[in-house]
Amino acid sequence: MIACLAAANPVLAASKISLQVGRAEFEGLRIEDLGFTWTPSEGSAGKAGVRAARIRGIAATGPLSAVSIDCAELLVSGDLLSCKAGRISGALGSLGGQNTGFSARRQADGSLRLHLDSVALAGARASVDLLLHGSNWALDSSLSEIDIAAMATIAVPWFRLPEEFTAAGRASGRLKAGGRNDDVTTANVDLEIAGLDFADAAGSLAGEAVAGKLNVKLVVDAAGDFATDGSLALTGGQAYSDPVFLDFGAHRMSVDFAGTLSSDATRFGAREFSLVHDGVAVVSGSATLDLAGESMLRQAKLTISDLDLASALPAYVQPYLIRTSLKDIEGLGHVHGEVDVADGLPGRAQLTFNQVTLDSQTGSLSVSGLGGTLNWFDDASRSELAGEVDDNSVRSSLSWESANLWGIEFGAVELPFTTTGRHFRLLEPVLLPIFDGGIAIETLQIRHAGTDQMYLRFDAELRPISVALLNRTLGWPAFSGTISGRIPGLQLSQGVVTLDGNIEAAVFDGRIVVRDLSLSDPLGRFPRLHASIDVENLDLELVTSTFSFGMITGRLSGRVENLEIFNWMPVSFDARFQTPAGDRSKHRISQRAVKNLSSIGGGSGGGVAAALQGGFLKFFDSFRYERLGLSCLLANDVCTMNGVENTAAGYYIVKGAGLPRINVIGSQSRVAWTRLVRQLSAMLESEIVVE
Repeated sequence: MIACLAAANPVLAASKISLQVGRAEFEGLRIEDLGFTWTPSEGSAGKAGVRAARIRGIAATGPLSAVSIDCAELLVSGDLLSCKAGRISGALGSLGGQNTGFSARRQADGSLRLHLDSVALAGARASVDLLLHGSNWALDSSLSEIDIAAMATIAVPWFRLPEEFTAAGRASGRLKAGGRNDDVTTANVDLEIAGLDFADAAGSLAGEAVAGKLNVKLVVDAAGDFATDGSLALTGGQAYSDPVFLDFGAHRMSVDFAGTLSSDATRFGAREFSLVHDGVAVVSGSATLDLAGESMLRQAKLTISDLDLASALPAYVQPYLIRTSLKDIEGLGHVHGEVDVADGLPGRAQLTFNQVTLDSQTGSLSVSGLGGTLNWFDDASRSELAGEVDDNSVRSSLSWESANLWGIEFGAVELPFTTTGRHFRLLEPVLLPIFDGGIAIETLQIRHAGTDQMYLRFDAELRPISVALLNRTLGWPAFSGTISGRIPGLQLSQGVVTLDGNIEAAVFDGRIVVRDLSLSDPLGRFPRLHASIDVENLDLELVTSTFSFGMITGRLSGRVENLEIFNWMPVSFDARFQTPAGDRSKHRISQRAVKNLSSIGGGSGGGVAAALQGGFLKFFDSFRYERLGLSCLLANDVCTMNGVENTAAGYYIVKGAGLPRINVIGSQSRVAWTRLVRQLSAMLESEIVVE
């Protein structure tokens, strides 16, 4: 129209034309108080300006107000129209107040190219090139120091952060996008991010001062979602995803991905991705991320090309063990394999260990030379694969060169087993070396581990182990001798441990048999044990040689019937120990042993001590005895005591023989159990011989 007026009447070149329209509508836009001015000039179409009090109908930005468009040099040539040295100002909805120079050019095909010099955008300035052709548009913008929080608000029509998710920081780079009307159909984002802070409402996902680079390409597919590919490099800052904490300044991370982003940006399906966590892990595969749900990783098939345990254990494993005795576990070596995730939980794992070393600074666990393959399936995955995989696919085999658990030393072993869900089964009998002996395990089966329905079956033979080595490790007095025996059919079912037979142990050159064992709630707060114990022909010299309690030679037999232990403290039993009938071994008892035994049961301690300290008895180191023994019937914290034979004064604890003859007689038949235990404990603790 401007060109026609200028050509038709040259007189107009010296005039100013103004046009005011109260209300206008154009391609869905509703314009209020529209004003137009034109001042022709020679050699060009002159100057032009457009004013509008309010423009509605732009969903992406909201209403525009006080809009002013001025073109200082309007050029017209044929079908082409261009504007140089233009300026746009006004309040442009969510884009905020604007005042920027621009240039525009209308092409012969009807398209309009627009360049904006400096658009105020999210607390910064951006140059924008915009191509409009009918309802189609294409945008190319250079961004510098954009406020990410403000940008998230502007981007709401196209992209919305999860509810109550916050993000702040700065970004610079380039944005290319295209679309139709208010819809984005393509986008290419190339950003450098600095100082990114983010967090969800629960605090389970957070980041601080994160720095890196992001490149993303998006194209709308037939379903209205975005076909996506791109890369992310994180070079600084820290991130937390409960309970894992990562420091990208210490170990950079880069991810390349391709997949589909849902139209509402709440779900991303990575058709393929590769992740390199420098010095920690190299992982690839496919995954589905729920960006708005409680569990972000909904599904994944992961291939672990390399996992360096020296860095991976502190980053990915220790956080899950923080409330356990293995919270300080460290390691060396490498792991590779595959892991599947379904509904946020592992469904399958196939891992190969290569010369792995594990060590806990507290000494709770150490393993060296760990190798082999672990194959694990959850119950659902194993059921789906039934009949489709061979036995080797579910068979695991792990071996180590040496191991240590709370100071107990284990030698080299290979363990063949299967594990599914919370279940474990040893496939073949195994000899597990322990110190100078070991446990020959015939059966080890666990079901529903860690639940109230946990079941365990264990059959084994204990090969001779030096008691001194065990006691030194456990901090007990250094007894001599060995321990061996059988553990037949130990079962844990419905919270109760039972045996198919008796536990038999060879110790102190004699034998101990545990009968009728029952242990309820073994892993709970208040375990309760019932058992009966037979003691046969123990060598007292081996038993007493550790203590300055006193040397006693001879043999000892006895039994403990109806033993009940609650929370690992005895509450009732009927115990009797004595010299076995027909014992032909040498019977000698030292002065110290006599003194200590005489104080038990409120006996003749004072008189015996006086006799040993004065007169000719002080010249004897030991004395012969005929027999000795003691019994205790415990009930209601009272021990009803007796010895090997009654006397008018009480009962014999030690009945002497030969000359000089010395007897130890107890006079109290009822003794407080807790008092007796404290007395014996103090006596033993104060008189242990340190070798």
